[in-house]
Amino acid sequence: MRHTRGDGVLVFALFGALAGCADPSSRTVGPSASNGIVTEPTPAAPSEERVALTKIARLVAVAMDNEPARQRLKRDMRSAPFREHKLELASYLKSKDGRALLESMAAQTRGSESDVFGTLAAIRPLEFYMPVEKHRESWTGKADVLVVSQLDESEPIVAFDEKGKEIALDRKVAPAQPTLSIVPVETRFSQPMNAAGSRNVRDQNGSAIGTLEPMALKGSSLISCGETCGGGGGGGSPPIQPGLYLEYSRILDMKEPWFRGDPEIEVHVQGPSTASAPTYGEDLSCSGEHAYDYRKVFDQNGAFWEGRVMLFSPEETIAFVNKFGQGFHILFWEDDNTPCTLKLDSNALVQLLNSTATAFSTVAIKLIPGAPWKLVAGAFLAAVFSNPGQWLMTNDDFLGAAVDQASAGYSYPGNTHVIMDGTTFNGRATIVYRQ
Repeated sequence: MRHTRGDGVLVFALFGALAGCADPSSRTVGPSASNGIVTEPTPAAPSEERVALTKIARLVAVAMDNEPARQRLKRDMRSAPFREHKLELASYLKSKDGRALLESMAAQTRGSESDVFGTLAAIRPLEFYMPVEKHRESWTGKADVLVVSQLDESEPIVAFDEKGKEIALDRKVAPAQPTLSIVPVETRFSQPMNAAGSRNVRDQNGSAIGTLEPMALKGSSLISCGETCGGGGGGGSPPIQPGLYLEYSRILDMKEPWFRGDPEIEVHVQGPSTASAPTYGEDLSCSGEHAYDYRKVFDQNGAFWEGRVMLFSPEETIAFVNKFGQGFHILFWEDDNTPCTLKLDSNALVQLLNSTATAFSTVAIKLIPGAPWKLVAGAFLAAVFSNPGQWLMTNDDFLGAAVDQASAGYSYPGNTHVIMDGTTFNGRATIVYRQ
């Protein structure tokens, strides 16, 4: 069956519905191992680390029952040079600015600052911020603020009000009350945003925390312009450096709960690297907010992204097609750990890709050299994946593989591929080779 955005016809059974310009909320051909109803995990005996984090969250929540403390924290968060104005909790409490919060927390432990830091020492590094954009851009330091905490995404969330009372929150829907979050670090605090190239927006004229946004073009919009960059007469658009590019991304489920803030979307090219292991899924390239190659830097903070970011350089592309003829996977991830270092369950990922390949006869992209280069459905299917992030605490979240939309039975004008999480539709993309 073929789907278009304009057919307006309700189609049921296996293929679900596509109406108007909307994406289907789900299109399931078979069971998908990573998709299910998100419910609060069954409580288990809390670990020492979880107990320590719960104690810290309660101390912070009770400290918020004080107007000067709230105003000071709001000011300090607003000054933090990161998009969501995150603070690294331990470093902040050790700083002069964090002194007021530390003293308030210590007062609850009979005045012992060493007790606070001793508790923090039992926990992995934590970040502290107001993750919900609406809260961050409207909270002016008034009372009735909540504090939520979580270690791993598979664990329950624990939240407190300013009186120190534990309260139940929906992990899928943010509360109306402004909420501070304490979760493991995902931010590169050594790489703040450039103060000269960014501005704080939607901050109630300085009364709220707001959101820090770049004023200049993002890395995803960078293009190679050679000698034309120097200015002068000419006109016209500068040439685009050859390579494989992502130019549009729409993701339905980014698998990042509200209390963990903006998603960290990465796109990885994964495939073989040696002829002796033709079904090995080596991580060949990574594009994302903290990609190591400036041409591969982009930042998707919502369901939609549009621009131009390189996925595979011309050198990487030529080297690959000269050695391998079945293509590679383009996989979308929500990164919960070190940027561009995936921690994954190889067996689970292989099962998901197998289900995609079984349903649509392909789960890979193949490049055919020529004028122009062509992108077609590939036959590659990894049997095992590299996992350089085995030492990391939590698995990164797999969002889906790029599949040729015609092969999958879709037709979105302007797009080339759909993003399939197993056999479930999770978005669409435009992936092209530019020359």
